[in-house]
Amino acid sequence: MKLKGLLLVLLVSALHVNAQDFFPKSDDFNGTYYSLNKIGSPGQEVKEVILEVGEPGTTKMMTLTITKGSMPAYFVFDEAIANKIKKAVFRNRMSMIFMYDENSLVMVREKKERHEAEGETVVDFFSKDTSKTSTMTREKALEYAMQYVGEF
Repeated sequence: MKLKGLLLVLLVSALHVNAQDFFPKSDDFNGTYYSLNKIGSPGQEVKEVILEVGEPGTTKMMTLTITKGSMPAYFVFDEAIANKIKKAVFRNRMSMIFMYDENSLVMVREKKERHEAEGETVVDFFSKDTSKTSTMTREKALEYAMQYVGEF
């Protein structure tokens, strides 16, 4: 009888591992993050942003706001890719954001002018920990993101 109970516990544990949700918990995730680069409109650039996750309706998403009360940028959680690479992934039509660790993210996007075939790759790193931001480089952040970009 003990063997059946042990097998049941192992089966439930295996199912739980396979059904892991990589979407961050809002209590731990939401807050002010420090940016590697200045972000925002010229003359109103900041190095701190507000990131929040939520599930309005059935869509899991993240918002990035430059200042309280300003219009946020929205990023949708990509569950299929997150399950494949075992990290939270958010995207919108211009950017992809990958969890770096429990309180840091890497954002990559291509910045190009209208009617241009190619543009400049823009990379940013956000962290709640200023020491991580100060030791991160654009090259390290880009290298991290590029290992996952092929999954899209």
